[in-house]
Amino acid sequence: MRQHKPTQTEKLWRNIKLLMAAWSLVIGASLVWSLFYQHRSFETTLHTQAAAFHTMEMEYRNWIIHSGGVYVPVTDKTLPSPWLSETPERDITTPSGKQLTLLNSSSVVRLVHEAMTGADSPLRGHIASLKPINPVNAADAWERQALQAFARGEQEWTAVEVMDDSKSYFRYIKPMLMEQACLKCHAQYGAKLGDIHGGVSVSVPIDGVLLDEQRERNALLAGHGLIWGIGLFGLFVGGSRQQRANAQAEQSEAQVTLLTNAIAHAIYGINKLGNCTFANDACVRLLGFRDKSELLGKNMHELVHHSHADGSPYRVENCPIFAAFQQGKTFYVENEVLWRKDGSAFPVTYWSYPVMQEGRPQGAVVTFLDITEPLRVKGELKHSQALLNSIIENIPAMVFLKRAEDLRFELFNHAGEQLLGYSRNDLLGKNDHDLFPQEQADFFTQKDRAVLESHRLQEVLEEPIKTADGSEKWLRTFKVGLYDEADHPTHLLGISVDITEHKRMQDVLRDSEAKLAEAQRMAHLGHWQLDLLNNALTWSDEIDRIFEIDPQQFGATYEAFLDRIHPDDRAAVNKAYTDALQQRLPYQNEHRLLMKDGRIKYVLEKCETTFDDSGKPLRSLGTIQDVTTSKLAEHALREQQQVLEKALEGTIHTVSLAVELRDPYTAGHQRRVGQLAVAISRELGLPEGTSRGIELAASIHDLGKISVPAEILSKPGKLTDLELMLVKTHAQAGYDILKDIKFPWPIATMVWQHHERLDGSGYPQGLKGDQILLESRIMAVADVVEAMASHRPYRAALGIDIALKAIEQGRGTAYDAAVVDACLRLFAEKRFAFLA
Repeated sequence: MRQHKPTQTEKLWRNIKLLMAAWSLVIGASLVWSLFYQHRSFETTLHTQAAAFHTMEMEYRNWIIHSGGVYVPVTDKTLPSPWLSETPERDITTPSGKQLTLLNSSSVVRLVHEAMTGADSPLRGHIASLKPINPVNAADAWERQALQAFARGEQEWTAVEVMDDSKSYFRYIKPMLMEQACLKCHAQYGAKLGDIHGGVSVSVPIDGVLLDEQRERNALLAGHGLIWGIGLFGLFVGGSRQQRANAQAEQSEAQVTLLTNAIAHAIYGINKLGNCTFANDACVRLLGFRDKSELLGKNMHELVHHSHADGSPYRVENCPIFAAFQQGKTFYVENEVLWRKDGSAFPVTYWSYPVMQEGRPQGAVVTFLDITEPLRVKGELKHSQALLNSIIENIPAMVFLKRAEDLRFELFNHAGEQLLGYSRNDLLGKNDHDLFPQEQADFFTQKDRAVLESHRLQEVLEEPIKTADGSEKWLRTFKVGLYDEADHPTHLLGISVDITEHKRMQDVLRDSEAKLAEAQRMAHLGHWQLDLLNNALTWSDEIDRIFEIDPQQFGATYEAFLDRIHPDDRAAVNKAYTDALQQRLPYQNEHRLLMKDGRIKYVLEKCETTFDDSGKPLRSLGTIQDVTTSKLAEHALREQQQVLEKALEGTIHTVSLAVELRDPYTAGHQRRVGQLAVAISRELGLPEGTSRGIELAASIHDLGKISVPAEILSKPGKLTDLELMLVKTHAQAGYDILKDIKFPWPIATMVWQHHERLDGSGYPQGLKGDQILLESRIMAVADVVEAMASHRPYRAALGIDIALKAIEQGRGTAYDAAVVDACLRLFAEKRFAFLA
């Protein structure tokens, strides 16, 4: 932030204020010292008076002490002292018979004090003690404070205090030490030599003195105040005169500065040595300095004009700025560089004017302008012009410019040459009558004049034109007039697009639309569009036929469309559409239409919605196909399939019974395996159709045992190796029987693999892992559990617990881990039991 530079007036008053402050400090210091000295003198005088009075009393007291006391006549005021009753010769009688009593020093001093009080003396005295023998000598509050201070080592105590007569007194007290002569009276009360047994206080009235001191203080204040005011006034008057002188100089300087700063040009002056003598704000700012003080007195050539734009040195003898005052003439330079404080250069235009005095050059004044922006604009204009020419030349549309007065071509681009088949030289300088047939030229000329008169952009949607080879092309043309400042037309600008192919495609499109409409009619397929911003629904004629409605009487809105849907399907259709909007996904939905005569039609509806960048839906596009015929056929086919499935299940059940008849010991085994296999598949979350296929395959999984002799199947003892090998062939035999039957499920493969194991230890193929169908892995676990839990010819039933333990031991090796876990959960949670 640029610091404020104080003006001469501001500097003057700053100095005046400093002088005033210094004068005030001097006067104030003198006043403080005078008041201090006055008060000190006052205190010294009072102290001297009080000390003198106290000394006089103490000397009088000491005289009495060393004299052994004073005998006085016994009167009403001087009665014998009861505190001296033990003192010998306290009371004596003179030869003349007069009664005398002995008074000690304290009694005499007290009587003097009382006499002073009775005589209205301004002075007061008092004997004070913390442990008085005579209660009259009890110390007051101030005296107690003083006596306590004496005990701490203080030698005297003074204070100014207002006493009980509401007058101010200077109070003074010093301690009384117990002397040898004092013990004559005080020894009997336990006093010892050197003890502080009290003090004599003196109170000097000072109200008059205080008044005199206040008057003297006021005189000091008034005298110093007068001297201080006179000094300030002198400084103010002198400052005001100097301010007027400075103001005149500043006004003259400000006018010059204002003039130079008001000019847009940057200006600086130099003397004959090239050193800066002044600079305006624009100069300081453009050169990158903070204040003109950084320029004043500096050699400007060395500072800002030392090098050319390429960095090569600029010799001072070649500098036009110096040449101005050397040759006594003005120099103008259009484009050079000056250098800023930060070392960067910028282009300038500058003028150097010589400053002459009495015909001799004294220096020069330089004005300059930063032309960075004009040069940039000039470059951008040149670039923009080149860009505009390139755009006009390469735009894939014919661009032309005609003079308004005669409509002759002044500009033609490459696309125009290609479109019309003429070269640019054939077109420029000519008008429409020079190039086109009379009728066509008249049409163009009439249109051009109308555009120039209208002052508006006009669009000609279609207009034919003859090309150089005689062929006809169709154009879409935009024309606009260009006008001067007086609003007179100067040129006509036109842009023409070749729409010949577009017109041909329109004809093809119209033919295609007709064919599409016919195809939609034949396929019973219609399309629709819903404008979600305006809630406007449009659709093809085929939808009118599907819905059997009159388009003139039907309100084409989404709500009206919903009214045509079967009431039972209406909510589902609306939900499907609104969910698709929320999820921004296409959807497909099959639903019913309810005709006026009660008939029901089935339609398949598909829809996609477009959204803007913010996710707001704009419009939905969809198709509706009448699938009533195929739906009815599908329904009939489904009924037939159900009949066939029931027949198939019956056949499988019959085959299962046949197997069990040959092996009575395993009667019901296949059916129970099916029960457990279905429960496991459902526990695993498999589709219901898959569970149904597993159940059917399990019910005939031992079909291949038909090929095994019955005596082997019912043999009560252990089978031989050969017999066991024959039994193991039943899986392959079952596959061979079923493989050519077309089931909806891989029944034959499930039967073939139900003895395979994950680790490859099974039969008949030795498959491993995912080579085995999941359905076969489920049947394998169910087969083992049921077989071990049931009776066999060669052994009694082992029980469900042993069977479950066996599959748990084979979990992940022989048996699928997920299948085993599902089976164990079913039994552990008691959600499965074999039916009888």
